[in-house]
Amino acid sequence: FKQADRVREQLSRIMRTQQIPLVSTEFTSREYYNNIRKALTGGYFMQVGHLERSGHYLTVKDNQVVNLHPSTVLDHKPKWCLYHEFVLTSKNYIRTVTAVEPSWLLEIAPHYYDLSNFP
Repeated sequence: FKQADRVREQLSRIMRTQQIPLVSTEFTSREYYNNIRKALTGGYFMQVGHLERSGHYLTVKDNQVVNLHPSTVLDHKPKWCLYHEFVLTSKNYIRTVTAVEPSWLLEIAPHYYDLSNFP
């Protein structure tokens, strides 16, 4: 947690220096975790997979067939997920995964997602 605290303090300092308002969602808010996932989507919008009928995922960026890594702690397979790592072993895996909403992708990165090809 020490490194996370240092990163938070550094970001806070940069925001104060740049006179950017520091706005946080209350921990008790229903939107708390959604806002975190939306922030992650803003940075990783290119690293998204869509669940196919066959049960595997297809990466949006380059149409790679992938599976959730066995270390994933999600208790379900979300229809859309954002991933941090693409792991190549005997199979293609995505690791460090969270669920995202397709509407967030269109809201955050409309320049990247083509609605005519959107599943």
